[in-house]
Amino acid sequence: MDFLLKTQSKCQRMPSRQEVMRLYRGLLRNARAFFDDTSREFIQSETKRLFRQNHNDVMLDRVHRKLTGARTTLHLLERANKHIFKDALSVLGYGYGRKGPRKLVMLEATVGVEVREEIFGSVHDVEKYRPAFFALAKHQMGLDKLSVNKDTLRSEHPINVAKMQDEHWKKIRHSVLPPVDAATMDILEERASTGVITSSAQYLNPDYAHVIRAWEERWVKFPEKRQVRRLYRRLLESIDRMDVTTVMVPNPGKYLDERPRRTTELAPGVDKPDLIPKKVYSFVKSPMAGKQEPEDANIIDTAGMDAHGNIQS
Repeated sequence: MDFLLKTQSKCQRMPSRQEVMRLYRGLLRNARAFFDDTSREFIQSETKRLFRQNHNDVMLDRVHRKLTGARTTLHLLERANKHIFKDALSVLGYGYGRKGPRKLVMLEATVGVEVREEIFGSVHDVEKYRPAFFALAKHQMGLDKLSVNKDTLRSEHPINVAKMQDEHWKKIRHSVLPPVDAATMDILEERASTGVITSSAQYLNPDYAHVIRAWEERWVKFPEKRQVRRLYRRLLESIDRMDVTTVMVPNPGKYLDERPRRTTELAPGVDKPDLIPKKVYSFVKSPMAGKQEPEDANIIDTAGMDAHGNIQS
């Protein structure tokens, strides 16, 4: 009966270098064959970073857990390269920050929310100090969902409400999806409309362009144009373009306090301006998002029909 007392970790062993390298090369090989260049470069760089970061790990359970996740990613890439729709769409989601580690990085780059930032404060403080993040959360979730529901709290004490509001902001940060810039949106809309993925060698020196094109023809597995259009139109459903404009608004501090203070006193002869610049963030959904293509069997020629669909004699 002693075998019942043995834990599963004691029965396991550390993987050999051949097993790890076989998995590592398989990930790079399948990432190299994926048709989207942005997702391809992200998976390759992330694979190299994680394997180099964890190559000295000696914790047995953690090593097996990370290898299990790597095998899951490898199987996902293999199915995506077979052009299975949901798996290819999942890989595109990782590449464009809809989920995974790139999501938090894009949130920091676009709306200024740091990866390790956890406490935000009240709704007024977030609107004041994180205006881009507040505008994004308001656009995607609505203004009513930004405040914590006080009816569900055990106590309405201000300290408890503030703590629950901070926890609520953490959930919102993980729920919102980062926007993209206009250049990325134009590329996605072009692929969603034409179904053609332009070669990454078009901006290179002509002496090296033919080498890159030959490499893509050999390794990259491009799906059909119809499936490319479907994939990018479905991807555009979860992507917003962020536009930033600067407007001049009245200065709220001009007549707030007329008493001169040592900390806020301006230089002699300098007056507070009447207008100050303010950035306005707007988010636009692509018109190609979720647009369905008509099936050939569903196209009906309406020529010669009346308003009721009857053929006129």
